[in-house]
Amino acid sequence: MRTAHTITMENIVIVGGSSGIGLAVVQNLKGNNIVNISRTPCHVAGVKNITADVTKKDELKAAFAELEDIDALVYCAGASLAAPTELLTDEDTRYVFDVNILSAIDCIKLAIPALSQSDNAKIIVLSSSAAVTPIAYDSIYSATKAGLVSLCTALRLELPEIKSTAVIIGGTRTQFSFERKIYDDCGDYADQLKTASDALIKREQTGYSADYVAKKIVKLIGKVNPPPVVTVGFKNKLMMFLYKIMPWRLKLFALRKTYDLQ
Repeated sequence: MRTAHTITMENIVIVGGSSGIGLAVVQNLKGNNIVNISRTPCHVAGVKNITADVTKKDELKAAFAELEDIDALVYCAGASLAAPTELLTDEDTRYVFDVNILSAIDCIKLAIPALSQSDNAKIIVLSSSAAVTPIAYDSIYSATKAGLVSLCTALRLELPEIKSTAVIIGGTRTQFSFERKIYDDCGDYADQLKTASDALIKREQTGYSADYVAKKIVKLIGKVNPPPVVTVGFKNKLMMFLYKIMPWRLKLFALRKTYDLQ
């Protein structure tokens, strides 16, 4: 019998396991059959790599067609950009939505038939504190991460036998900070955009390690019935709690202070 916090030779699919938090999750999984689906391979020994771009439906379908047994799906792919909402291009907007939520839905749909055959099925998606406390000049990222929280809760209603969990992660030290597309030539927005972007990078690079976050995710995989929404780290939990009870004017004031906006 499986017990909470114990993972016994499960078949775990990591989407985006070649870098960042996804790679740290792979490195913390022991004694499991692990498949990584991403554009670049994961170089951890014993991992099966399937090359696919999550924004390309045909590649995702082909990837999941190779899999017969899935006990847990962990969606770690993500995209972010620093830009004024007014100046967002349609291409960039669609790309962030594609990577962060539409492709997560595609992966979940493709995995459900196999997950339904498991006696310990889990779906875990990486959300963000931005789902609750939006990031200045990263409105699209914030919106998609909020959508993932609602998605996992709705899945619990539709498929209670598959335990879906959105993991709310605050600032985490990864290369993701430096891969974010930052708009330039933004006119009147330029100064505030740079200030907010610099503040976000500082917040991320002084946050938790990817290994710390990964260990929390691995524990969730092993639990019998994890909650639909989990916040990682005490300081993030405290921030979420305080934000929820603040009046909206105070919320806006706190967010402006967080991103050094005048």
